[in-house]
Amino acid sequence: MSYCSRCGSLAKEGAQFCDRCGAPLSGGFQSYNQGNQYPPYGYRRDEKEAILAVVLSVLIPGLGQIYCGKVGRGIGVLVLIGLLSFVSFVPLFLVMDPMEFNFAGFFALTVVMSIVVFIIYIWQIYDAYRCADDHNKMAPPMRY
Repeated sequence: MSYCSRCGSLAKEGAQFCDRCGAPLSGGFQSYNQGNQYPPYGYRRDEKEAILAVVLSVLIPGLGQIYCGKVGRGIGVLVLIGLLSFVSFVPLFLVMDPMEFNFAGFFALTVVMSIVVFIIYIWQIYDAYRCADDHNKMAPPMRY
């Protein structure tokens, strides 16, 4: 004995259609490895706001990437900017004897490292915007 998949009523043996609603009883079935090609009714994919990702990245470098789901990239950006900023200004605090300190070398190091940090900072703001945009367009995820 079988039941109708549409209305649930008991079907007669050998019947091809339900007596109550007329639905076919011996229809195809969806196997477990087939996915439904349409999302369920009312399903809505979470969207990331690009402007929020940009604002978060401006306030704290890497936070926009973390918001978009790229946690490893966000933490990497945060550590990289923090480390480069520390390396560029640490000689200022290590000066023991100001008379023997090479201020020209320190100044050149600080300027070069500041430019590098600024370029990475601007890149990560753009990258946060791009990550949110890719997420909303359902682009395939990147590895990092």
